[in-house]
Amino acid sequence: MYEIADRVRQWLDAGRDVTVAQVVATRGFSSRDPGRAAAWTELEAPVGALLEGVDVRDVAGRPAGIVEVTITEDDAVRAGLACGGVASILVRPASAYPVELWAELADRRPVCLVTDVDGAGPTTMYTPQTIRGAGAYADPVPRLFARGTSATALTEGQAVVALWPVPTLVVVGDGLIATALANAGALLDWTVRITPEVDAAVATAQAMHHSDAVVVLSHDRAVDGPALAAALDGHAGYVGALGSRRTQAARREWLTEHGVAEADQDRIHGPAGLDIDAHTPAEIAVSIVAEILAARADSTGGSIKERGGPIHTAGVNAPPPRYG
Repeated sequence: MYEIADRVRQWLDAGRDVTVAQVVATRGFSSRDPGRAAAWTELEAPVGALLEGVDVRDVAGRPAGIVEVTITEDDAVRAGLACGGVASILVRPASAYPVELWAELADRRPVCLVTDVDGAGPTTMYTPQTIRGAGAYADPVPRLFARGTSATALTEGQAVVALWPVPTLVVVGDGLIATALANAGALLDWTVRITPEVDAAVATAQAMHHSDAVVVLSHDRAVDGPALAAALDGHAGYVGALGSRRTQAARREWLTEHGVAEADQDRIHGPAGLDIDAHTPAEIAVSIVAEILAARADSTGGSIKERGGPIHTAGVNAPPPRYG
C-alpha cells in the first residue's frame, strides 16, 4: 500500500473518486507480500498491484466489500505460484480511509487498519503510538501489529491489515564489509543498496525515511563527507560510519566546515556497531546491523539476561517502538 500512497493523495487532492483494492486474506496459497494494494479512478489507469495471477480488472467495477477471486491451477503456474487458491480482496473508496493515512504511508510509517466488512463505515487507523486504543477490537488486532512486519487477518466481520515498511539499508562504499552487510540485510528481508559513487550516495541518502539506515564505509572525504551531510539532512532513522576515532574526528571537522550543526552530527553512530569485539567482515556486519535494530527499537543493545524482566519490554500485545 506504500507504493500507491502518493498517487492516491494526488488524485484525492484533485477531487477524483478513487477506489482502493487490498488483499486481506488468501486460502490455498500464501502471499509473498501481505497487504498489497491497487488504486484507480474512472479516468486513470490503476497503480499498484494485487497478487500474482490476479489482474486489477478482476475487481474493478465490483461493489464495495470483500471480493473473492479464484486463482486456478493454470493461472498459478503462469504466475509462478506453487498452487492455486482463493484471494479475499477488500474493495472500497479511498474516502472511506482516514485522510491522514496517505501522508503516513507516503512517509513510510507503520499503520494498522481495521475495517468492518459487514458495514459501510470508515476504516479505523492505528499507529504505534495509538494501537493500545484498539482494545475495543478482538485480540488479533494489537497482536498482529505487534509482530513488526506486514500481515493481514480476516476475522469474523473484520479485515485487519498491519503495514510495516520494508527497511532500506544504503551502504556507501564497497568491499568485503559492504558485501557482508548486504548478506545480513538480505537475511532480514531488507532492501540493500551499495553505492561507492558520491552523487548516487547523496541522492539516495536524501530520500531515506525513518525506517531506513545509511552506513558509510568510504574513508574518502570527497565521498563520506557529502554522503553523511545528505543523510543527516534527510530522515534516515540510523546513520552510521565505519572507521577509527581519528577518522570520525576528521569527518566531523569536514561536516562542521560545511555547515552541518553539531547536534546533527551527534546523530552519527561512529564508529558504527555494537561492542562485540568484531574483527571479520561478517562479524562487523552483524555488529552494525544489531546496532541498527537496537536504535530502531530505542534499545541499549545489552544482554537480555542482564536486563531482567519480561523479554519483550512492550508486552506481547503492544508493538515495538520502531521508526520513531
